[in-house]
Amino acid sequence: MAMLPAARAWGMDDFAGTRVLGMGDASRAYAVGDAGPALNPSGMSLVKNFQVLEGAYSYSTRLHAHSLHASVVDNTSGFGIAGGAYYNYHLAEPGGGVSGHGHEGGLALSIPIATRATIGGTVKYFNLTGDDAPLGHTGGVTFDLGTTIMLLPKLSLAVVGTNLRDLDNSHAPQGIGYGVAVIPTTDLVICADGWTRFTPDNHTGRKGTSVMVGGDLTLAGKVDVRLGGGYDAITANSYLSAGLSAVSDIGAVDAGIRQDILLHENSQRATVVAISLRLFIPAQQPTLQ
Repeated sequence: MAMLPAARAWGMDDFAGTRVLGMGDASRAYAVGDAGPALNPSGMSLVKNFQVLEGAYSYSTRLHAHSLHASVVDNTSGFGIAGGAYYNYHLAEPGGGVSGHGHEGGLALSIPIATRATIGGTVKYFNLTGDDAPLGHTGGVTFDLGTTIMLLPKLSLAVVGTNLRDLDNSHAPQGIGYGVAVIPTTDLVICADGWTRFTPDNHTGRKGTSVMVGGDLTLAGKVDVRLGGGYDAITANSYLSAGLSAVSDIGAVDAGIRQDILLHENSQRATVVAISLRLFIPAQQPTLQ
C-alpha cells in the first residue's frame, strides 16, 4: 500500500500532518514512513520503503498558524533497521499584536527486536520564541520512545511515550499514545488511537485524553481516499476529517482537511488544511510478516 502517513505528534501542535489529518489524526499502530519520527518511531520498520523527501504546508485557523515540514525516511536495510530526519517551522499569529514562531528538528531510529515487534526512538530539539515560548520556556532537547507489536499479519498494537524530557511547553507535550491498526486488505488500513497528554495547552490550559479513528482506502493503486474523526482534548471539540492523494510509483500529492463540528462551551470552531508532496521508492512487501 502506498500510504505513508504523517502524524499528529509533531511538536508544533497546529500541524497534524497531511495524511493522518485526513484519517482523524489516527495511525500510531501503523506509523510507517514519515509518520514514524513524529508519531511512533518504531513504525518506520513496518514497511520496507525509502522515502526520498516529503515537503508539507499546513494552515490552522485556531491560532492563525502556518507550518512547514520537510523529512527523509530510509528503510532499505535488509535487517529492517530504519532511520529518519525531519524539520518543522511554525508561525502563529493569534491576534492582538501577539505572534510566535518555532523550529523543531529530530532524528529517529527503528529496530526490529523479534519477528513481530519493533522498538524505536526519536531525539528532538526545539527552539521557540514569542507566543510559542510562554514564561520563557523556549524548548531544548527531548525524546520519544515507542514500540509496535504485530499480533497478527493484519493486526498491530502500539504504545509510545512522547517528549519524555519535560520542556514545560505544549508545543512539545508530554504524553502517552496508544493505538490499534487493522489491515483487512493491502488496500485498506483502519486505525483507532488514544492520546493522553500531561502538558496543558499554552492557550486553552486543557490536557487529557483525545480519541481518534480513521481509515485509508487505496483505489486502483493510484488514489488514496481517507476519512476520520475524533475528540480533541485541547479544544474539547469533536471533529471530522477527510483526505485525498494522487499516487504514482515515484511520488504523490496529498491533501487533507479537518473541521470541528461539535463545540465545547466557549470554544471556537477550528479548521485545519494541509498539502504535501512526496518522492519515494515503493516497497515490494512488508519486512514483518
